[in-house]
Amino acid sequence: MTDSYLYNGQSPDDHVASCPDCGAAIALLDQPETAVRPPPTLREAVLSLARRRRTPAALDVASVATPYAEQVALMDDLLAELSGPQWDAPVAKHGTVRGLLEHLAANDATVAEFMGAKPRGAPGLRPVPVPVHRRWREQAGSLLERVSAGSEVLLGVEVALAGPRPARAPLRQAMIQRTFETWTHADDIRAATERSRAAPRDVHVHMIAEFGLALLPRAMKGSRRDLSVTVVLTGPGGGTWTIPFSRASDHVAVFLSADAVDFCRLLANRWPPGAFPYAAEGDPALARELIRAAATLGCD
Repeated sequence: MTDSYLYNGQSPDDHVASCPDCGAAIALLDQPETAVRPPPTLREAVLSLARRRRTPAALDVASVATPYAEQVALMDDLLAELSGPQWDAPVAKHGTVRGLLEHLAANDATVAEFMGAKPRGAPGLRPVPVPVHRRWREQAGSLLERVSAGSEVLLGVEVALAGPRPARAPLRQAMIQRTFETWTHADDIRAATERSRAAPRDVHVHMIAEFGLALLPRAMKGSRRDLSVTVVLTGPGGGTWTIPFSRASDHVAVFLSADAVDFCRLLANRWPPGAFPYAAEGDPALARELIRAAATLGCD
């Protein structure tokens, strides 16, 4: 080792003599057959370096996995609180709470099957029927594990979205839809069992709103060229989006403003379009059409 590798003005030998960590490391190299306890700071130093070098893909995967994980956990806790009669509480469109969860599990399966994530079945020739709560939770957990272990490249692969309107989108968007639908149906169950509604985190509200707004152009009926709409969502999770109806859109025909959480509930068709509170400037007919189209983007 040359003087160009001096450490704080010390030669290598002087530094090793005065540094317990380096001394222990040299001992490990010089006497590999001798068990020497690693320096106490070595583990944290290695972990710190690993954290600093973590790839951006892991963060991007977490941006869609974390919201879904939170809503699955909240739904799981909610279902665990239900009494026997509450499982049979009436729910619009799906009959009962149990029917609603069957519907959610079926929509989750659209993405779960693509990811190779299946709920664990009972072994043997005559498997025992698995309660819907457990079946939904195991499938959701398996999906979450597969997505979390995946890469940013995988998030760009197109899959089928759930819902009555056939559509495909990148897996990243499909996971946002899974978050959106899980939250929506948890609120349905809360309403059916006389519990208070709950909104997602602000950043997750923003993500859901952005997901729905991206689908709006294909949901609008008729051909509208060379115009755009600007949507300003206020309150927690809000933001401003300008949505073009064609690549040549250069004219903003409507400025529409509404509450962000309310708008997400409109997207789920949990707010009647005719009663939805909003303010608009510009073409009033286009604003009404936009509100009606937004209410068709849910997963029921």
